[in-house]
Amino acid sequence: MPWPALLASLLFQGPARPPIWQLVERMAAESGQADEMRAVLEHMAGVPGAEKEAPPCLARVRQGLAQPWSVPATSAELRDLLAAPLERGGPGFDTLPDAIAPWLDLEPGTPEADSLQRMDQLWTALQDPELVQEALLQRLSEYLENAHRSLETPTPAEKEILFEHTEDFLESWYRSHFPGAELPQEQAARMEASLELYAAMKTDRRRLLAVATRLLRLTDREFLDGLSKRLERTPRSEDIPEGYSGDVLACAGSAPHNQVVLGGPGKTEYALPAALVLDLGGNDVYRVAASADRWDCLASVVLDWKGNDSYEKAAVAAGGVAVLLDRQGKDHYEGKRFTQAAACSGFALLADLQGDDVYRAEDFALGYALCGLALLYDAAGDDDYSAWAYAQGAGNGPGLGALVDGGGNDRYVADGHWPDVYGDSGPESFHGASQGYSSGIRPRLPGGIAACLDLGEGEDFYQSGNFSQGGGYYFALGLLYDAGGDDENHGYRYSQGFGVHQAVGLRWDAGGNDRYVTRSVASLGMAWDEGVGWFLDDAGDDQYDSGGLALGAAAQTAVAVFVDGGGADRYQSAGDAECQGGSGGSEYHGKPALGVLIDFGGGKDSYSRPGREDGALLGTPGCGLFLDCREKTLERVLARRSLSPR
Repeated sequence: MPWPALLASLLFQGPARPPIWQLVERMAAESGQADEMRAVLEHMAGVPGAEKEAPPCLARVRQGLAQPWSVPATSAELRDLLAAPLERGGPGFDTLPDAIAPWLDLEPGTPEADSLQRMDQLWTALQDPELVQEALLQRLSEYLENAHRSLETPTPAEKEILFEHTEDFLESWYRSHFPGAELPQEQAARMEASLELYAAMKTDRRRLLAVATRLLRLTDREFLDGLSKRLERTPRSEDIPEGYSGDVLACAGSAPHNQVVLGGPGKTEYALPAALVLDLGGNDVYRVAASADRWDCLASVVLDWKGNDSYEKAAVAAGGVAVLLDRQGKDHYEGKRFTQAAACSGFALLADLQGDDVYRAEDFALGYALCGLALLYDAAGDDDYSAWAYAQGAGNGPGLGALVDGGGNDRYVADGHWPDVYGDSGPESFHGASQGYSSGIRPRLPGGIAACLDLGEGEDFYQSGNFSQGGGYYFALGLLYDAGGDDENHGYRYSQGFGVHQAVGLRWDAGGNDRYVTRSVASLGMAWDEGVGWFLDDAGDDQYDSGGLALGAAAQTAVAVFVDGGGADRYQSAGDAECQGGSGGSEYHGKPALGVLIDFGGGKDSYSRPGREDGALLGTPGCGLFLDCREKTLERVLARRSLSPR
């Protein structure tokens, strides 16, 4: 997907810094803020090396902190990586694990294991069109059994944390977000033990990704087309295990780690997990689907061909690999906590390829990773995503959580339940921690990478509570990207492109007449305490309504950049000095902060901060930079001898 001209200028990487950053440097020089800007950047260059208490953060987070100008290019790379499986003629889902590995600082290569080699041999056999019916099911059973055996066997302590206390940890994390919260001593001790183990756990992520790659081969389109034909005449068996009812044709394998269940074209209900479920059609009910959160079943896959299906617990992994692929139908996902592509030190993928779908969950869901990898893909349709918090591309710890939507008029809501941890963010404010948000847990764990990507040009609606919509906290990176359309964006405190406490965030919109509303402070391209926050809107007549410390605002030695690519725009903020290209306090580190707002030409703009107007270049101590360009392109602006009004 080609980038628009303005945004392409942000991505150029070479010996020189990208053109948009060259413009920022000229703004600083011409407005008398060059020394202050230099002081900010020199300080930021040393931030990654100051992580004394937590384990080292991911390399791309370090780069974003030390080189703030690199954030758009890094985000574009992440967007393209995650979007690739949905591109027409693009690679399949089985390419994702190897593509993601460098983002988790993993060396290339496949671990040596007899069971992995056996999976490769079996994969060759599974593609034989002459292998059909019961014999095919038996080979698939063996394939899943070797996947289970290939995964690292947890130690007794890890088994307890992963399989017995994951949800207990998540409940404790939820309770710790109440204002003034103090956990009961026993619960606090269990939470501390979990954090210690997450920080020290030596999960072999290369092995995890190697197994995921091999299981994702099962989602290949041509393989699935042939697989359904090779299974459709399988004789109906009378020996069906408990937990499966309705149109069940046959089963193979006798244990959780190798059991394969084949459902026919009618309605089938699945009440228990299996290593592999193959469902050929019907409006099915899944009480449990692709659940790899038990020590006796570390690999679980569901492949559903068609039907309007209902899912409860779906695509969940704790230490294992879970894959759910639904190819067609208007599906309903209704879950509670930790579901719909959720992983703890594991790999979970949920992919829905067609239909107008509904996703409902409580929290820690819809692409949520706790020191793991969790991916939710919805390729097409008008979809509705709803959760409380920590959802829709979110995570804790150095993993990766993402939601990727291929198109349609979609609705994203993560709000209304978790209390405002500050207690003073304003009426009807809640904690969201969603929609492209990753967080570390101070001081035990650095954060990871989170992304919420909408790749279509539909009219989308976003609403989330505090800490949401393209942001990071404590050595993390978060991205919210929308490919275009007239969108509604509603956020609260720390929202829409922010980096807080040594973290990086970006909110990116590729076009359309958009409306952004934030009902508290700190939003719309802001940064705090050695953080980096970016906001980019490529084009359109946009409206921005915010509280203080917003619209290209930074404080406590941080970097925030806001760029609007053109149109007749309206900027309204509650504050003056710390907004619209402004800089706030510097008590933490004794160094200035860099806040930048750039608006390109193409329409008449209005600003609530006095002195901001079309054609103006302004610099304020601290260091705040403002430029409203009459030119529509970056090239023409850079061609000027002076940025000052003529």
